[in-house]
Amino acid sequence: MNLSRMPARLLATGSVVLLNFSIVQAQASSSSEPPASREALVISAKRVAQDSAKATVVVEVIDRQQIEASGASNLAEFLESVPGLGLSRLYGRMGVDANVDLGYLGEAASQNVLFLIDGQRQNALDSSNLRFARLPISSIERIEIRKANAGALYGDRAQGGVIHVITRNDQAKQVNLGLGSYGSKQFDTYLGFGQGDLKASVSYMSAQSDGYRASSRSEQDSAQFGLTGEGGWGRFKLFARGFKEKAELPSFLSFQEFAMTPRKAGAYPVTSERTGEAFGLRYEGKSIKGLTWSVDINEQSSRDKTYEVIQNKRTLINPEVAANFGSWQSLFGLEFSDAQARTEAGKVVEQQSRAIYLQSSRAVSADLDLELGARSQRASTQFQAEVGAVASDSTYQQSALSAAFNLRVAKNLTLRTGALTGFRLANADEVYFFNRETYALLSIHDAVKPMTTRELFAQLEGNYLGNRYGIHYRQIKADNEIGYQYDCGVVAGVKASCNNNLYDTERHILSANVFWPATKSLLVKASVDLVDAQIESDANAGRRVPLTAKQVARLGLIWRLESVDLLANAHYRGSLVQAADQSNSSPLIPARHTVDLGFRTSLNKHWQLSAWIRNLTDKSFYDYATYNGVYPADRRAFYLNLRLTTI
Repeated sequence: MNLSRMPARLLATGSVVLLNFSIVQAQASSSSEPPASREALVISAKRVAQDSAKATVVVEVIDRQQIEASGASNLAEFLESVPGLGLSRLYGRMGVDANVDLGYLGEAASQNVLFLIDGQRQNALDSSNLRFARLPISSIERIEIRKANAGALYGDRAQGGVIHVITRNDQAKQVNLGLGSYGSKQFDTYLGFGQGDLKASVSYMSAQSDGYRASSRSEQDSAQFGLTGEGGWGRFKLFARGFKEKAELPSFLSFQEFAMTPRKAGAYPVTSERTGEAFGLRYEGKSIKGLTWSVDINEQSSRDKTYEVIQNKRTLINPEVAANFGSWQSLFGLEFSDAQARTEAGKVVEQQSRAIYLQSSRAVSADLDLELGARSQRASTQFQAEVGAVASDSTYQQSALSAAFNLRVAKNLTLRTGALTGFRLANADEVYFFNRETYALLSIHDAVKPMTTRELFAQLEGNYLGNRYGIHYRQIKADNEIGYQYDCGVVAGVKASCNNNLYDTERHILSANVFWPATKSLLVKASVDLVDAQIESDANAGRRVPLTAKQVARLGLIWRLESVDLLANAHYRGSLVQAADQSNSSPLIPARHTVDLGFRTSLNKHWQLSAWIRNLTDKSFYDYATYNGVYPADRRAFYLNLRLTTI
């Protein structure tokens, strides 16, 4: 690993103020140890459970108690508190069009983070950001965040890492009611049924907010049904999900407008309507002489009506076989995917993807585990600019490799290190020219090549006298990085923008975190990320990658009193280069720090009350800006939640 190129500022942590408070569960019966330090299971190889202590890559496991303790009303709000992960909001706390960045990949980060629910990928074929409305937060059992390239296992979109949400199937009954500033209301419920070998669950969420800004009202509804059964014949899991989101998008403001009236609507407000459905079946056959097999079949569809109506559909078949070959534990899988993105005007992108992958691990010694992975994927894409037009096509063959080690250096000290490669194919709407003002699609632009990455990582993690600490380094080199280009000439008589292979980049990320039970009643958790992300080629070589901070810090406190838990969160994020500003010539997005305060108390064995003040100091800031303006974040807000839980 070439440490000589790591900038000195990545090592100069003393000048960074550590301000962000992460929340840990604070029930009287809970351990003073962080949940991830226990015998948690992670899914590092598809659906093969593995003791987190033996994982060869960095996987943060977050359980349901931690999510509930955070006071987050949706998944986007919770992810902002996770070290090593960034979130840029455009339209408020409900997460509408929020950009998730795992690995500090910048403005196209959401296209380089794979989002899974129970093993099924949720990223659309186009460049739309993750739809956090698709899953009620009450239905989440745990979240596993892989902070390393996963291209060898998952292929396309996994270069920054993987956010894997696992849904629950326990028999509890839970209802959450929430109220808050700016007309925020939320109803969220989970109902578990059944017993023995057959279990079912239903969850539903309905939320709405008038929004901090004018013309920013949003409404979200989602539902999920799950059915699991097992017997001598094997095990199955059936699911069905649906979501609906209607959101007013108030557009951008000029810097002058933001300074004077940040709550006003911008020049191009528009209303978006998004809906989606998914259903699927997973069957795990009976184990035969140490060999297990499974097959996943699922279909997803979505409809996005903003500037144009775009319909996405994907069908996926994924068989897997796991077996032991000597001292090697191996997982072999195939993926057959057919996807389509279609507009009302007849522009169509169809993609067929076929992949084969292998993941193998073995214990080299009592203290050393090795994991190797390989994947080959072939994608054939057809483009049709309008109804009746002659279709053009392209075919890409990409591969990815991984090698990683887990070494128990001492009883309470673990070293993880490895080398990984990955890739990302152009999305459906990245092969179009579009109107730079209205974003209406114009014609096919099919010259975008796949983006590829190489990563080296190392993590040292330990426990000492109840304290948990870790330091994590990632070096990510990206070739042919795909991104937005403002000026792509004139197409069909209109000034056009497009997406292109802009440049090669390199990132160095140094993260440190500590969990410290300072006293029996006070818990502290702190983290800091130091980032150097630079353009490595073409005219802007040596300049910062847009939308990547140099410093991000978090500090979390929880003070346990006799019947009340007092909670505090603070988050510092350094300045950012504006989106699409590869030349770094525009004013920087200013650094900002926010503080949240909350409390939680149990009214009795079934009822729990919590309240939060978000952005306590009433900071006026924005996390996203482009050449034409800024997208203001919410000012101070108050939220109250009442939860009923029964068994």
